[in-house]
Amino acid sequence: MPTPASPKTKDETLSPEQLSRFKGILLEGYPYIHLEANCKLGNEIHRFEHKEAEALRAAYREREGIKVLKFVPASGAASRMFKDLFQHLESGNENEKSALFFKELNRFAFAPLLYDVAGLSSKKALLNEAAKKDILKALLHRNGLNYGSLPKGLIGFHRYPDGSIRTAFEEHYHEALQYACKNGTARIHFTIPEQSREEVEVHLMELKQKMGERHEVDFEIEWSVQKPHTDTPAIYADSGDWVLEADDTILRRPAGHGALLANLDDIDADIIYVKNIDNVVPDHLKGPGKAYKELLGGVLLHVQSRLFSFLEDLEQGQLDVEGCVDFCRKWFCVDWTGMDTAALKAQLNRPLRVCGMVKNEGEPGGGPFVVRDPDGRLSLQIVEKAQVNIEDPQQRKILEGASHFNPVDLVLATKDYRGKAFSLEDFRREDTGMLVHKTHKGKDITGLELPGLWNGSMHYWNTIFVEVPIETFNPVKTVFDLLRPAHQGRSKT
Repeated sequence: MPTPASPKTKDETLSPEQLSRFKGILLEGYPYIHLEANCKLGNEIHRFEHKEAEALRAAYREREGIKVLKFVPASGAASRMFKDLFQHLESGNENEKSALFFKELNRFAFAPLLYDVAGLSSKKALLNEAAKKDILKALLHRNGLNYGSLPKGLIGFHRYPDGSIRTAFEEHYHEALQYACKNGTARIHFTIPEQSREEVEVHLMELKQKMGERHEVDFEIEWSVQKPHTDTPAIYADSGDWVLEADDTILRRPAGHGALLANLDDIDADIIYVKNIDNVVPDHLKGPGKAYKELLGGVLLHVQSRLFSFLEDLEQGQLDVEGCVDFCRKWFCVDWTGMDTAALKAQLNRPLRVCGMVKNEGEPGGGPFVVRDPDGRLSLQIVEKAQVNIEDPQQRKILEGASHFNPVDLVLATKDYRGKAFSLEDFRREDTGMLVHKTHKGKDITGLELPGLWNGSMHYWNTIFVEVPIETFNPVKTVFDLLRPAHQGRSKT
């Protein structure tokens, strides 16, 4: 049976010390990350020749006794996908994007559902403005498909030749069959929005039964909501005063994907694949994703095995220090020469992440960089543009020279060499969050996001970057992304 999250409870009052810290950050901002250098292919970013890649994939496929789980952040609403369509509906005036929507309407996977809900034929729907308005209402409003309020996972992403329509949630079930299934069991954990919890739970249970019966697989499905204690306070942009609720308590806002570290910390698995809800493709395009997921998993298992051996040798006083340092230099691109055994053990005994990196072709996403911490230590990090001081010419040059970016494609190991789960908050760099500027009841406010899940929240993990092809990155940020070839189903002919 699926494992639901605990009921949402009222937040505890923040302590004066916490409020003081938050106020300081909100007024002064977070310090910038110091970029030391770009990560280069063949150095900090690994690329594997065919023979080595196949050996690593085979090692992953042949794994035994290893619990694999897909962790899918799916908390966000799809409202931003339909921004241009909301504008059309609210203003009554067609805009360039909404005109494109109606021109290409039959290419969207959800079009048949939309016509049914609107009570219109496709031919009539494309002929007059009244029909267009009815279509938009049927698409976005609660008495229709309600896509304007539902999470992305419930949106119909892909239509197949047999007429079936798959949501993003369903595509993740099919992905799990390819690389997260072993001995008839596939495990997935979704983070879901509290406001759509009932609809999501019903859909996930229906998929569990349908997919389980069709493929004779036991889908172990878990879900959780972002934890209220991770919400952060906000201030008014003009005065710096706290934003208050009607009952005079301080407004608390969701703190970005970094808040999901608490959800990730609850996961019991040996290998955790992290991938966003909207980065899925139809079946006929899933091949590259499967191959490179196996490669990333193989890299993680290989490196983890050696790290565990080093730690066991170190405990017995038999560690080949030079061999250990050389191995870590190769994979983590750091030089730990001269460390005493206690420091070396602390460096080896950390959570491990292998991060897929695609060539930078203009898509948004954090880049891979060598970062220098305030204490002088160098490490590999995923850094967002907002974290960099672009007024500094040297920092801007390094930022703009990034050849790759992270498409939120990670494989994680969160247990130590004795099988005990790490406390993930111990490896978060607290001063790496970001300020956000929003409005509340018509007033400008400043809020803050916790260190990003794959940014500052994993700052002190051991990190490996691996190049993966751009074909594995197909995000859906707006509804028009569903018109890209990667989201169009294979024709019947």
